[in-house]
Amino acid sequence: MNSENLTPEQLPAPLRPNKPVKRPKSDTEVEGTPKPESTFKPEGIPKPRPSKPVKPKDYPPPLPMFELSGNMPIPMASEPLQYRAIGLVKGAYLASAEEFTKGSVITDDGTLIDAVLLGRIMSLAKKHLDLGESHLWVVYPRVRKDDGKLHVQIMGIWEPKLIEPVDGVAAPIEPMEIPNNYFSVRGEVVFQSRENKEVFVKIRQAARKKDTEPRQFKLRLIGDFAEKMVGNFWEFDVLRQGDDLVIRTGQMIAALRPKGVKGKPGGDKKHFGKPWEHKAPSTGESLSRPVIKAKKVEEAEE
Repeated sequence: MNSENLTPEQLPAPLRPNKPVKRPKSDTEVEGTPKPESTFKPEGIPKPRPSKPVKPKDYPPPLPMFELSGNMPIPMASEPLQYRAIGLVKGAYLASAEEFTKGSVITDDGTLIDAVLLGRIMSLAKKHLDLGESHLWVVYPRVRKDDGKLHVQIMGIWEPKLIEPVDGVAAPIEPMEIPNNYFSVRGEVVFQSRENKEVFVKIRQAARKKDTEPRQFKLRLIGDFAEKMVGNFWEFDVLRQGDDLVIRTGQMIAALRPKGVKGKPGGDKKHFGKPWEHKAPSTGESLSRPVIKAKKVEEAEE
């Protein structure tokens, strides 16, 4: 049959390519779940380099330390290795309803800090102070272990008008050259994190009795230095910012742990030699190497 005489309806349908056969979904495949990323990594693509640590030369030079004197609320240290953590908080004290010695301080910058009154300041606060006003409190700082918040122990107050004159002449008061949020922290650095900018300082308290061991606690400070600080005794000028104690500057005083020796500060390195290399405790002479005699084995009679 000639195709020229056929009508369009009689012409055969044009050939079309077959559709690709789809792979049936497995039972583990769920619609809407993302496809796993391919583990293929083309060669020649460089891997991203980690950020370089900050070098000591990249750190700014430290600021000079505050010059403390004996006629200021926080005097200078009496000994080179004196442990201490003491500071200033300016604000109004609010006693709790249950107990007068426990309460909080509302600082002039609006921060609420938990506080307790120590015995030496309790009677002064009750009889001679207007607790509705803001005062400059001398405090011992502490950091709670559970939430890391700052709380203080109020041990004194700095108000020159309360100082009684001697022989009718008032003691000269030097102008305070330290800010009212200043803290002096001196102790052993036990942890340093440059990533989180954290420094933990261990402070030892003097033993109250001869037979008791001195107490110790740790303070978390915010800041970082170029030097490796762990195991060394440091002195810090710290400023309170809200609930945080931020390092303004600091300086190393002494090394407490010899290099290559781990453990307690100033500890002696243990000798793990052979037993015969030690000396006898009584005579002090070196012990000779022991001679181990072989036991004679007797043959059993048949």
